[in-house]
Amino acid sequence: MSVARHPRPPELVDVPLREFSYVDPPSGRWVVLDLTGVPYLTLWSDGGPFLCIEPCWGLTDHQEQRAFEDKEGIQTIPPRGELRASFAMSPQLASCD
Repeated sequence: MSVARHPRPPELVDVPLREFSYVDPPSGRWVVLDLTGVPYLTLWSDGGPFLCIEPCWGLTDHQEQRAFEDKEGIQTIPPRGELRASFAMSPQLASCD
C-alpha cells in the first residue's frame, strides 16, 4: 500500500499587515482577526460549512517526523518562565452589500 504525499501547503511569509477579514455573504456574518502577535496561522476545513482558523506559535512537521523541540518555530519556555501571547477576534453580523 502506498501513501500519496501532498506537496507542502502554500505559505505566506513576512506578511506586513496582520489584520484579516473573513466574510460569508449569504449569511451576512463576518469576522475580523488581528493576528499581529501570531507568528503562524493554519487554515483548514474538512469540506463542511466551516473554516477553522488556528493561530499557532509553532508548526507541525511537513514531511518527516522530528522531535518536539526540533520542530520549526517551536517556542522554548525556560523553567518557571512564561509565554504571553494573544490575538483578537471580532465577530460581526451585518449586511455584506
